[in-house]
Amino acid sequence: MELFDLVNIAQTFTQYFMTYSPEAGLSNAEHLARFIEIYRRAIYIGVGVGAGIYLLCLIMGGIGMHVMAKKRGMKHSFLAFLPFVNTWYAGKLAGDGYLFGKKVRHMGLYAAILEVLYVAASAFGLVILFLFLQPAYYDPILTETGAFAGAQFVEEKLPVAMRWLVTADLVCEILTYVFYLALIFCLCILFYSFFRKYYARSPFIMTFLSVLLPVRGIVIFAVRNNTPVDYEAWMRRRMEQMRRAQGGGGYAPRDGYGQGDASGGAAGPGPFSDFGGDAKDKDDDPFSDF
Repeated sequence: MELFDLVNIAQTFTQYFMTYSPEAGLSNAEHLARFIEIYRRAIYIGVGVGAGIYLLCLIMGGIGMHVMAKKRGMKHSFLAFLPFVNTWYAGKLAGDGYLFGKKVRHMGLYAAILEVLYVAASAFGLVILFLFLQPAYYDPILTETGAFAGAQFVEEKLPVAMRWLVTADLVCEILTYVFYLALIFCLCILFYSFFRKYYARSPFIMTFLSVLLPVRGIVIFAVRNNTPVDYEAWMRRRMEQMRRAQGGGGYAPRDGYGQGDASGGAAGPGPFSDFGGDAKDKDDDPFSDF
């Protein structure tokens, strides 16, 4: 999923900077050919840059899940480095998800299947785009003065044997959006469960970063050293510490931690001791490595 998100971002920036400036003395056909070539080149660069960043995120996410799996004694941690399969493996690390209070099993598998469908539809749409990027299939767009201003795709110029691709492209675009929305839904459930276990402090924020932004591998890598916790037990302990802090008469900070009782007794354990240190430790920051 992140691959095409990154490609789209890179392509947008590339097309913004690779604008076509018409040269004097060229025919409209020559302008059209150069315009299509620049557009094609922008797509190539976007795909290359997006693929490079995706590979980096894939490796970082794989390292992160490999470390997590080793700590829990899980087998086949090499699967964390494989596209699509790593989504299923994240589900194995997360355990059961919850939807409206109901337990949902195999969410990692559902998300991986939707990811395959989304990528397949996106890849097919990209192939169709490349097939259409031929100057012979376009008419030049001209200004009132007759200057070249762009290109317009003309379906009637396609060979008869290729015209079915226009309908296929529309269907592919609709399916891409459907798969994307369904995938986002499943990934939200999956990674909210994942970060309830591996970063109980802010699972919602970490889920947002992992699902809606194409940086999932970096986020997983950042929390790789955290010890998995039972989120419900963690929340119960947090609420109990807040009650003790408030009931003792001493000042309780907004998160309810870090204060002793009114008699000067020692403070309770930090809420993030399960992650390898107190809340004030730098290890609690998942991005301390960056």
